[in-house]
Amino acid sequence: MTEKSLPSDQVVSDIMKKGLEDMVVSTGAGLLVGGLAAVVLARGGASGARKAIAGFGGGVGLGTSWQRSSIRLEDIIIKESN
Repeated sequence: MTEKSLPSDQVVSDIMKKGLEDMVVSTGAGLLVGGLAAVVLARGGASGARKAIAGFGGGVGLGTSWQRSSIRLEDIIIKESN
């Protein structure tokens, strides 16, 4: 089924569902990449640098997926208003 054949509430629900799935994957990937970068960049594990770098990676992944979901929802709102 295409988005045009579904009711608008179903389209929004599908976008939110895909967005939540994307958030889990992107946050996990960001934590993984951030963790690997932290091992390379912060050799001494005594400071909180490794945790901070890994947390930054997770935040970037979460923010990216949030932005994608927001753009998809705005596109639907614009299509509905036209």
